[in-house]
Amino acid sequence: MILDSLDKEILREIQKNGRLQLSKLAEILNRPRTTVAARLSRLESDGVITSYRAVIDPVKLGFSLLAFVLISVRRSAPSGAKSAQVVLVEKILKDSDEDPRLPWIEEAFVITGHHDILLKVWAKDLKQLSYFLINYLPTHPDIAQTETMLVLELVSDWRNRLLPIDKALPD
Repeated sequence: MILDSLDKEILREIQKNGRLQLSKLAEILNRPRTTVAARLSRLESDGVITSYRAVIDPVKLGFSLLAFVLISVRRSAPSGAKSAQVVLVEKILKDSDEDPRLPWIEEAFVITGHHDILLKVWAKDLKQLSYFLINYLPTHPDIAQTETMLVLELVSDWRNRLLPIDKALPD
C-alpha cells in the first residue's frame, strides 16, 4: 500500500476528528472537495480506515479498575483453523459480553513469551475483578496459570494518542 502526502494529511485530520465534514476537511487541506472525497473513499475501501465511532471513557461509565491479565494455556491441538488460544479468548470475550458479573475486556491478544494470552480488563471494582480471576477463569480447564497486573495510573492509551502517520508507510 502506498500512501502519498494527501492521504497522510487526510488521515492526520480525521484521526483528530472523525466527525469532520467533508467540506471542512477539504478547506483545511486546501484541496477540492471532490478530490478529498475520492481519496477518503479509497482509504475506506482499501481498509486503511476501518470505521468511525465515538471514543468513550470507561471510567466515566463506572469502570474504575484497569488490569492486564496474562494467561498461560495448556497445549492442545488447534480447533479447526483456530488455535486453542484463540478459541479460549473468543469464549472469554463472549462470556464477558453476556455476563454482567464479569468485567469488560477491551482488548485481547495471543502473545509470545512465558504467557499465551494478554487481556486488557476494565472492572467496576475489585469485587468484579476478583470474581473474574477467582471464580470465572478457573472454570476453563485449558488455563494453566494467570498473572494479573493492576494499573495504578493511566499515563496514556490509544484514546489520547494519534497514530503517527509520518512513521507509517513511505510516500
